[in-house]
Amino acid sequence: ATGLKAKASLYYTSKGSGHRTTMSLWGDYATPLRLDVRAGIGAYIAHIREDESGLTAFYPDQQTAYSHSSPVRAVHLLGLPFPFSLKDLAGLISGCYPNLIPKSYDTAVPENGYLRFTFDNGPVSSIVLTEQGTPMEISGRGEIPWRMELSSYEEDNSGKLLPEKIAVYTELGDKALLRIKSRTLTAQPWQAKALELKLPEGSEEIRLDRNGYVRID
Repeated sequence: ATGLKAKASLYYTSKGSGHRTTMSLWGDYATPLRLDVRAGIGAYIAHIREDESGLTAFYPDQQTAYSHSSPVRAVHLLGLPFPFSLKDLAGLISGCYPNLIPKSYDTAVPENGYLRFTFDNGPVSSIVLTEQGTPMEISGRGEIPWRMELSSYEEDNSGKLLPEKIAVYTELGDKALLRIKSRTLTAQPWQAKALELKLPEGSEEIRLDRNGYVRID
């Protein structure tokens, strides 16, 4: 497969308030990728696109689009409930982790019948695997350390185990619970038109790169 189309429910708590949403993610693993977020079955909250130039998020209620050259940094600045890029999220949903997990580990220690592999460098600090190599937990470092649990595995048509539930916890007390409702892996590249993010006329564009908030005329 070279891409995917997935739908999921997302419940996340941040700063004491909870948010229940649904999301659709589609596109190519090599990007571009698109993500739409809705308030349950209601109005759209955000339209997001990630490509080789970075990440752009358009909020219809504000009529404003925010962009950053670093997808991971953009996710953090915008308060989205994932400590990684859409590309990493697509890989997690598809059971494909080469862009997230380092190629070599520093230590491997038995833990409750599993094996915990640790990494001294990079955004991921450790991963816990079953004897069959199925990921159960991934921990990460960075501005806000985080821990992710993958569970409710089910076999796809090829017999590969894929997680139905992904839970993320941060050291700030935030929590995000993603439940996969549908997932289709694709071998044909998506048409460019299907991955576009067209901004309505009159929308404001703000760049969030290192020099702070910059309006794009």
